[in-house]
Amino acid sequence: MNVAILGNSYGEDRSGVLIAKELSYLDKNIKIRAFPLISLGEEYKKRNIEVIGGHLPPPSGGFFLKSLKGFLADIIKNSSVPISYINCLRKFRKNIDTVIVIGDVPLLVLGYASLRKRAYFLDQCKSDLIAPHLPVERFFMKRLTKIVFTHDGITAGVLQKRGINAEFFGNPMMDNLVEEDKYFPPKGKVLIGLLPGSRKEAYNNMKKIAKVVRELCNREKNLTFTAALSETVNKNKMMEILPELGDKIDFRYGSFVDIVKSSKIVISHGGTASEQSLYLGSPVISFPGSGAQNTKRRLKGQGKLLGDAFILLDYEPKKIAEKILEIVRDETLLKELKNKGKERAGEPGGAKKIAEYVYSREKQK
Repeated sequence: MNVAILGNSYGEDRSGVLIAKELSYLDKNIKIRAFPLISLGEEYKKRNIEVIGGHLPPPSGGFFLKSLKGFLADIIKNSSVPISYINCLRKFRKNIDTVIVIGDVPLLVLGYASLRKRAYFLDQCKSDLIAPHLPVERFFMKRLTKIVFTHDGITAGVLQKRGINAEFFGNPMMDNLVEEDKYFPPKGKVLIGLLPGSRKEAYNNMKKIAKVVRELCNREKNLTFTAALSETVNKNKMMEILPELGDKIDFRYGSFVDIVKSSKIVISHGGTASEQSLYLGSPVISFPGSGAQNTKRRLKGQGKLLGDAFILLDYEPKKIAEKILEIVRDETLLKELKNKGKERAGEPGGAKKIAEYVYSREKQK
């Protein structure tokens, strides 16, 4: 069984790695290759999964359909990416018998154009909780997939009514979120987790977050702040842009779950990270930041998906600080938000169920 896993970017890579791992548990002889579109496949490389190709994120950050400016920038600077991706995949057409696509419909189309095989499609990028799938998306899903694994049960139900083979098996993004036991917050302090993001805009996002931290410090002395950094972010550079807060914020690698689970609330500019934070029991405060992932329009869409425990505010540091303190000081409200967040985040176990489905169907051939 020779498997190709195609993914859009970093969040999709993580889901792909988890599915790959579960497939390997089922059959150690499975050959798995990863074909990331706009990442370098770091998640796969860390687990010794072969990575073919890969690109750095385009100017829009991979969200080109969200703005005309982003679309034009991508066309100018990254117009060759789809062609090079197709050419890369075509070289492996005869060596691939099973295709798993994780991401969006454009990637699904690229995969079929290259490999000429219907795919198992994890539709991780879209939910009917935010907006219905377009007719053109449903057209391609019906014709180019063996099954669509959806982000949530509501989306699966809508697609099924449209004649598409769709199932909700759980959200792989919530799998394997176990404590690292690397970070332990100071005793007697209220921890606020900081998630600036994993892309280049994380530095500017951190500058904005820092102003909120400063306002919180002026109002409450019993707070402590820790930033969970992605390995794609340079810690020294992050600290250099915030010299006046060097003793207020602790920057950590490899401690995401420890930090989020220990936090009363998190300030987040990460898409996947926000959803995972809700699953781990921490309400999320967000506000427009840098990069296409953090526009007000996109964050409003994320709010529809994640519900009341994802609190979107305008960027006014004083008001944001006041809202954070209102929540952390009200245990009843905090508990209510934690429960709502876990309900919206969905159940874990998706990667294992998807892998079992794919393996069972492919072995029947």
